[in-house]
Amino acid sequence: MNNPVLANEEAEIEVSMSPSVLGVPELTDGADEGDLEVDLENQTLSPDKNDRSLAELHRWKKTGRLIVDPEWQREYVWDTRRASRLIESILIDLPVPVVYLAANKESKYEVIDGLQRLTSVFRFFDGEYDLKGLEIRREFNGRYFHQIPEIWQRKLEDATLRTFELPARTPKDVMFLIFERLNTGGLALNDMEIRNCLFRGRLNALIKDLARRPDFVKTVSQKNIDRRMTDRALVLRFLAFYQMTHKKARRGLKKFLNEFFETYRNAPDDKLKEFEEMFMKASKAALTIFGDKAFRLRKFSKDEGSKSGEWQPRINAAVFQTIAVSFTEYNLGQLTRASDVIFEEYLDLISTDQYWVDCVSKTTGDYPRIEYAFEGWNLRLREIMSCVPANDRVRVFSRQLKQELYDQDNSCGICGQAIRVLNDAALDHDLHYWRGGKTVPDNARLVHRQCNLQRQR
Repeated sequence: MNNPVLANEEAEIEVSMSPSVLGVPELTDGADEGDLEVDLENQTLSPDKNDRSLAELHRWKKTGRLIVDPEWQREYVWDTRRASRLIESILIDLPVPVVYLAANKESKYEVIDGLQRLTSVFRFFDGEYDLKGLEIRREFNGRYFHQIPEIWQRKLEDATLRTFELPARTPKDVMFLIFERLNTGGLALNDMEIRNCLFRGRLNALIKDLARRPDFVKTVSQKNIDRRMTDRALVLRFLAFYQMTHKKARRGLKKFLNEFFETYRNAPDDKLKEFEEMFMKASKAALTIFGDKAFRLRKFSKDEGSKSGEWQPRINAAVFQTIAVSFTEYNLGQLTRASDVIFEEYLDLISTDQYWVDCVSKTTGDYPRIEYAFEGWNLRLREIMSCVPANDRVRVFSRQLKQELYDQDNSCGICGQAIRVLNDAALDHDLHYWRGGKTVPDNARLVHRQCNLQRQR
């Protein structure tokens, strides 16, 4: 099937099943949602085509009928010179690109494409800037709207823009695809910014609130994570995988997240309260267990002999959704008691299972990779939690003891070389536990994690 074509003003919008992927920069790793499959093969959408005067559109904006929301379209980015050139183009009857609007169920219109152009016109009408850099109507340079001759004011107000208006019945997946394809004002919208527009409601308000909760912010521990709604995208992933489980993501992550958002868009109070409680519990558990190292991978040196690994500065969205959701299945007290073991298990996972690391790093929207990430981690966590009292009380050395021994002497008890960072260290029973060795400081030795893994059992 051909890609969507917007050949001329009378063209219909063809919907392809495999949309192109826009190059929108992400603030997190492992955030690739993959493509969106739209089940509308051989069907087309015919938007209404109208010529709206600038005065009419301005009035719509003033009365709230036209929604120009900087929260999802980001801030206005055109400078005064560029906005002035648009005004001049209209004054001298040069063609201006069409504007795309989407009707909603409240009979209001949301701007899909044309935010910068419309805002430039509205700001000029409202006296927010004077004209600069005009080349044809130079006599208007330095003048505000009310200062240009009345005949030219009327010309601007009566000038029309061709608008393509999508009906409210347009399926949300199709609307999502069209937002991706058509938005050209500055930097293209990312997936969460599009959803924030399409799925306004109680759930969206909750996501915005949860993204500001202190435990979540501390756990994520990343500057500017709120820029371009990256933090909200993480909250959405958590709620969707908590409610629907990863097994419902077989048709792709993008569709999975859209379906969750549409289904629970205006969820009842009890469901929203459940979402809040589960998110807060998971955030608290992650903060207790991982501190500021939560939901990150490590980058190891290319030096073959190196056993050190730096934590990645950016949070990994695929790791976040996998581990955070796993905590909802257990009691917070149990998770707290097992915190040292869980941390060590995660370090072991990313050190020994390269395929798991690949699954949360590349093409993370593919279901087989989502499944492997969830199943691999959940299996390890279940094994830990099935014997928390025994492991917590009897067999596993405390992290505090590891820190104390590291501070005393950071030499590996097996290879003798220095252990560069604490997270590369493990506490091993000098006399194996299964041979009767006790979990007491006198039977503990500090070793490289890799040396411990290679120790003969």
